[in-house]
Amino acid sequence: MALTIDLSDQVALVTGGVAGKRFLDQSERSWRRHIDINLVSMLAATHAAVPLMIRGGRGGSVVNVASIEAVRAAPTYAVYAACKAGMVNFTKTFALEVSEHNIRVNAITPDLTATPGLHGMTSGALGPEGLPERPEAMTQMISRYIPLAREGVIDECGQVVAFLCSPLASYVTGVTVPVDGGTAAASGWVRTPDGGGWDFGAGSIVGTP
Repeated sequence: MALTIDLSDQVALVTGGVAGKRFLDQSERSWRRHIDINLVSMLAATHAAVPLMIRGGRGGSVVNVASIEAVRAAPTYAVYAACKAGMVNFTKTFALEVSEHNIRVNAITPDLTATPGLHGMTSGALGPEGLPERPEAMTQMISRYIPLAREGVIDECGQVVAFLCSPLASYVTGVTVPVDGGTAAASGWVRTPDGGGWDFGAGSIVGTP
């Protein structure tokens, strides 16, 4: 599924959907469906929207919403991660192909973001204010895993998209911006349970009192 958001001369393309399963346990129908949802839909939306931007002759902006899984391994989400990595590479390549039309192409890579789906909801509130509370164990895990010690909210992704679509980013194209609270930078480092230092694998660095 793809959603095109009209922002005057700007276009933001949003696509996604995933279910965890080892790749060899997936049927061909399943992994092809994941590719359709997470990559083909973005290509189809781009192919439909950008010619209209070129015809308008006023330039514009395309922002693809990928995922942090584009830049790291994702066991049980192999096809999803491959699609998001493909989206990031497509962003760079397509940015060059349409640069002569003053069309900029960028992407964002969110990590944990408070949405109904990630909070176990299939219907109901769309904003973080109406979402059920995380279990305490999950909250503690998030505070260790994400350097900013919380999951993101959708407005924080939207603000970066708005920036990339705005004149403030008029010289920015072909880049991917992490909107992940620092998890890509951490690259496997997590806070120690007491919050006084950082763990990586079996090792530990104790913080200075």
